[in-house]
Amino acid sequence: MGSKVVRKLIKNGNGVTCTRRTDSDLSRLEDLKSDVCWIPADPGAAEQAIRKSGFGWVLNMVCDYGRGKSSCDDMTEANLGYPLKVLNSAVKYGVPNYLTIGTGLPEGFSMYSFSKKIFSEFGRFYSDRQGINFYNLRLEMFYGADEPENRFLPSVIRSMLAGKEVNTTTGSQRRDIIAAEDVVQAVGMVIGSGQKGYLEVPVGTGIAPTVSEILDHIWEETGRRSRVNKGAVPMRENEPDCVADTAFLESIGIWEPMDWRAGIRQMILEIKRGQS
Repeated sequence: MGSKVVRKLIKNGNGVTCTRRTDSDLSRLEDLKSDVCWIPADPGAAEQAIRKSGFGWVLNMVCDYGRGKSSCDDMTEANLGYPLKVLNSAVKYGVPNYLTIGTGLPEGFSMYSFSKKIFSEFGRFYSDRQGINFYNLRLEMFYGADEPENRFLPSVIRSMLAGKEVNTTTGSQRRDIIAAEDVVQAVGMVIGSGQKGYLEVPVGTGIAPTVSEILDHIWEETGRRSRVNKGAVPMRENEPDCVADTAFLESIGIWEPMDWRAGIRQMILEIKRGQS
């Protein structure tokens, strides 16, 4: 997602400074490396860049979902600690706008959603007290062919293309899934909206199929070769239904996100091309 936003910003003529970890994969921006100012991903380097450069915007796309070996400390630092230090620097040096990618998940669902919610409350406080414009994009589940392979939709698609058995939950939970390219459009719309103060912006399609329906569609589009065992994986406790209210995005521009069926079909085709 970050690489797609950077590409769009540069295409629109913006100067862009990006933080990077020592192990960051920059392959998606290989052709634009010289168009970006790269700084280390630490608060001190970010503060120095903000002080010197007079940025109009800070975009926070850092997150830790809590997968694999990630600890609670890792999540709170990525989702709250680091972006808060950058927010402090933005306020200190007069950056007028701060946009953060949050989540449409309920705040009490997980440490990930809770830490994202807490950070948005800091944004509300700073907006009220310091006058910075703070935009919290409450993002629903996004997808794209170049997502990490261990995420849910890419892993299911690759397994079904290979004819492997797939174990899932019953899939009764509803999810508003949105193409990554549409998320980039939403970011651009918010940046260009001229809205002031603290703003929460739901980002999704406004339609929420069940996960079971999504799985059935993938199964059809990949040739019905896999055995899908729904219910083999237990549902997480308090699994929510999620759908975005798209009224705000519709009020600031033309918001016509891709239909999820067409988007998944396109994603499958792109993954197949990448395998050939």
